[in-house]
Amino acid sequence: MAHGHPESSQGDSTRDPSASPPTDATNRSSTDPAAAFAGDSAGQPWAGRHFDTNSFAGDDGRAPEQLIEALTLFRAGEASQADVLDAVRDARLLVPLVAHAGETDTDSHGRTIDKTQELSIVTVRAPDGRTALPAFTSTAAMAAWNPKARPIPTAARRVALAAAGESTDLMILDPTSATEFAVRRPALWALAQGTEWHVPFDDPAVVAEFAASVAGESAVASLALRAGDPDARLAAPEVVVELSLVPGLDRPALDALLARLNSRWSASSLIGARVDSLAIKLLAAG
Repeated sequence: MAHGHPESSQGDSTRDPSASPPTDATNRSSTDPAAAFAGDSAGQPWAGRHFDTNSFAGDDGRAPEQLIEALTLFRAGEASQADVLDAVRDARLLVPLVAHAGETDTDSHGRTIDKTQELSIVTVRAPDGRTALPAFTSTAAMAAWNPKARPIPTAARRVALAAAGESTDLMILDPTSATEFAVRRPALWALAQGTEWHVPFDDPAVVAEFAASVAGESAVASLALRAGDPDARLAAPEVVVELSLVPGLDRPALDALLARLNSRWSASSLIGARVDSLAIKLLAAG
C-alpha cells in the first residue's frame, strides 16, 4: 500500500534542536542586545533548565542492523511479525518533522506570504481512516517518502509512547519502501509498555476466547483464526475469523448467529485489547 505525503500534523511546533542558548545569557544586562537570547520564544528563561545528553548525537542515519535484518527476513517469509517487533524494541527510529506555515501576512501585491515556519510531527491517514504515525529506519527511507522531512532520532519505545499519547493506534515503519511494516494498536501498546506481544491468531488466550464464544452454538461446526494482513501493510483487518457452519442455516438464523457472536466479541476485554481489527469468513462445514 502507498502511504503518501502527510495528510495531517500535530499542532505543536518544534524548535530547532540544534540551536543552543548563549552559555552566559543570564549574566547580561538589559542594555546588551544579546540579552534578548536569555530566554526561549515564549519568554521563559534558559537559566535553571536541564538538557539531557542526546544519546543519538553520533547517529549516521543508517538503519539499525538488527532491525533491517528482521524486516528483510520477514519480507522473505523467514521471520514473523513478532520477530520484527522484538527487533524494533531496542532500535533507534527516525521521526519525521515537516515544516509548515506558521504566521502569515499579505505583501504589497496582495499575496499571502509566510512570516514564520514551524516544524511539526507528521501523521498520515491509514486506509481504514485511522491516524498513523510514520517512523523510519534510515534517512534514505525517510527521503524516499518525503525529501523535505527532517529526521529526529528517537528510541522506539518513546515513539510508541508518543503515538499512544496522541491517541494514534498505528505506527508505520518505512512507508512506501520495501521494508514498510505496520505496527498495529496491540503491538504498539506492548512496545510502549515494554510487554510481550503475540500475533493474535497464534495467541493461545485469544484463540481460547474465540472458541468459548461459539460454545453451545450448534450451527458452528468449527472456528479458526487466520492472518488477515500477513504482509503487515494495513491491506486488510488484522484477523480473519473463519466460521464453518452446518448446512441448512437460513438467512434469519445466520443473521441472529452473527449478531450474537459480534456482541460477545465486542464485550470481551481480552479480544478488545489483543485484536486490532477482524473480518468474518463463512465456510460450509465439510
